This record gives sequence, C-alpha cells and structure tokens, in this order.
Amino acid sequence: MTGLVQSREVAADSLRALIEVVLRAPEYQARAPRDAWAPVARAWWALLDWVDRLRESNPLGYRAFVWLMVLILAAIVLHAMWIAARTLRAGTAPAPAEPLAQSSIVRDAAWYAREVERLTASGRLAEAMQADFLRFVLELDARRVARFHPSKTPSEYVREADLGDEARRDLRAVVATLYAHVYARVAITPEAWARWRDLASADRYAASH
Repeated sequence: MTGLVQSREVAADSLRALIEVVLRAPEYQARAPRDAWAPVARAWWALLDWVDRLRESNPLGYRAFVWLMVLILAAIVLHAMWIAARTLRAGTAPAPAEPLAQSSIVRDAAWYAREVERLTASGRLAEAMQADFLRFVLELDARRVARFHPSKTPSEYVREADLGDEARRDLRAVVATLYAHVYARVAITPEAWARWRDLASADRYAASH
C-alpha cells in the first residue's frame, strides 16, 4: 500500500514538473502588449507632476514658466499665420512677365509687304488687303504724307494726308475699296486686286508742299 502511494506521489511530481517545463516555454509566456506611446505618456505625466510641484514650492517660478509657455504658443501661432499669408500671396500674385526676346519682330512696311505675299499665296485676299493697307500707310508716313497711328481709322488718313486734290481722290478710292472688300465682304476678283495694288502704291503719292 505504501508503495502504491509513493508511486502516485512520484507520478504527480513528474506531472507538475512537466507542466512547469511546458509553461516556461516562450510560446506560453504572457507578455503585455508593447505601447509605443508609453514613454511619451510617462514623460507627459512627469512634466505635469513637476509643474504641480513647482506651483506649490515656487509660485513666482511657476508664473514665469506659464508666461514662457504662452509666449512660445503665441510665436508658433504668429509663425503659422505668416506662412499662410505668404502662401496665399504667392498663389494670387501675377505671373512674372516673360522677358522680351532679344530679336523682337519689327512690324514695319517691309514686314507687312512680306505678310501680303504670304497671305496672297494662300488665297486669303481680304487679309492680304488689310496687311497691304498698313504697309501703304507706313510708307506714306515715311514720305511725310500722312502720320501713321494704330488707333486711326482709314478715313482719317484721307482727311489728314498732305496731298493735292487728285492724289487725295486716289487715296479716297483706296479707302473705299478697303471698306468694300474687307468690311462689306465684297468678293475680291483678280482685276479688283490688281487695281488695288496699283492704287495702294506709295509712289503715286507725294506731299503737296
């Protein structure tokens, strides 16, 4: 009987030892989940505890600390407002003007003469007539017969030109032809175009004095 009891005690001890070995294995070790914010929380509570002790032990230092925090917060807010203002101002500012090209196109009489040739070659006679009129008045300006200005109407050149009666009639015919074909959209025939080129030749016009 005694042997049976001893045998049971040994078996029980062996079972407990086996259970302890199993429970000591890493798979069965209970670990609390790691909190990444735990150091921050501890530092925050330590700061609050320090502030509380400062308030009790040194009221003057506590007030100085509070005012320092207020100034730092105000500086942060002002800096954020400055950054926001700069961002808004940069977003609404006009784009910088493109620098002028070193070789800007000069639209003189020669340039308009080339434009007339280009438009004529493509069959755009109404546009060619407009360009040719600008070539014509620029050449008259060079001859001091009329003063060119982009805001003037064709009729103003007739009134202001320094011409004799016959030349003024020819200039009036130039302007009438321009109005008929460009503004009234009368078709430009080859004959009408040839007559225009003849009338719009600056060599026909000279100052009256």
